[in-house]
Amino acid sequence: MLILSVLFPVLAIALLGYGSLTLGWLNRKDADTLARFTFSILIPALLFVSTARSEFDLANALDFLAAYYVVVLAIFALGLLVAARLFAFVAEKQAVFAMGCAYSNTTIVGIPVVSQALGEEGLLPLFLLISIQNLVMFTVGTIAAERQHLSSGTVSHAVVGLLKQLLKSPITASLMLGLLVNAAGIPIWDPLFNSIDLLSRAAVPASLFVLGMSLQQYRLRQAVAPALAMTLINIVLLPVLVWLSMFYLFEVDPMWARAGILASAMPVGVSAYVFANRYDTGHGTVAAGSLLSALCSVVSLSLVLVLIG
Repeated sequence: MLILSVLFPVLAIALLGYGSLTLGWLNRKDADTLARFTFSILIPALLFVSTARSEFDLANALDFLAAYYVVVLAIFALGLLVAARLFAFVAEKQAVFAMGCAYSNTTIVGIPVVSQALGEEGLLPLFLLISIQNLVMFTVGTIAAERQHLSSGTVSHAVVGLLKQLLKSPITASLMLGLLVNAAGIPIWDPLFNSIDLLSRAAVPASLFVLGMSLQQYRLRQAVAPALAMTLINIVLLPVLVWLSMFYLFEVDPMWARAGILASAMPVGVSAYVFANRYDTGHGTVAAGSLLSALCSVVSLSLVLVLIG
């Protein structure tokens, strides 16, 4: 009954988004506009509200991030190995495949599911993961894709460029601003904060609606074998290893550990497709993996919710 109460609203709103696009109630332009509004306004408002006045222990936060990203980097390395040995992909496509294995959809799917399952207390650790996810993943992805002709100068140039892009992103900027307000104890006029808070309440249902519309464009016509391997690594092996890391390798607060495990059980992240576009390869594999992992995550998330109580 708990699983049904957590997952049913998520699936129902996503299905409404899927149906709205499929039935022609909204068109692709409407979907793109809603997606931009959600990721540029609503989710940044939610991130700011949740970080500006939250209390957290810095040492626990660092342990949490280490416990999560040690596993993510190991999964990325495994993805490279599988792509090279099992599918004989070239370097760029290996990096795209590994990105799909290690990059969980912590934003579109993660925010509403964690919010529904753990409440607002579970959102802060999730937002910390989100704050550095692109920096970590796109840096290692770039190194892996271009490793055959990389120098220290090109790596540093790529990292600096990525940092500039992240700082210009409303999602990263809102997180940094919220953490700054929190750490410095900067007062915010209550009516202003309440206005941002009111706006933030639309973030979760809007992101679910956008998720449903985005699934409408995916097809499982090609790359079934790589997509299946990607799905198994992403929603089965990754959360199992994160669970072991959170509870046995590092001493992480139980609530934060549950949030991290739940985040790791999300399907393949949309940014993996963005990375595929960057190198113009592996689009079919990532798209198929995104759809297959999204469908299978209904089962995997149910199991994770049972295990984390």
